[in-house]
Amino acid sequence: MVQRLKHLKSTILMIGGVVCLLIGVAFLPLPPPFFGMVFIAAGIPMLAAGSKRTRRFIQLMRWRHYRHNQKVEYLVSRLPSFLRKQGHRTRPDVLVRLRGKNNAKQG
Repeated sequence: MVQRLKHLKSTILMIGGVVCLLIGVAFLPLPPPFFGMVFIAAGIPMLAAGSKRTRRFIQLMRWRHYRHNQKVEYLVSRLPSFLRKQGHRTRPDVLVRLRGKNNAKQG
């Protein structure tokens, strides 16, 4: 029973995240462009909350584009607490530490 509830919650979060992303992308070309970014900023943490694979993908993208990470952290700090928690879970700091450990072992 508990497993079914977790699966249902995950499915609802994934669907909600995809809907928010689609709305955000659709609203980007409209006159107030920040309105689309609000939906995108809400959709990404919802996707991260719904799937571990998506969370790891977002973490990898934040690591690859680390110079933009300060902007992402600023946006995450402005989100509501339940979305902010998911945004913090996608921080690329773990990948940076792991890469440093792997380089130290090889060298």
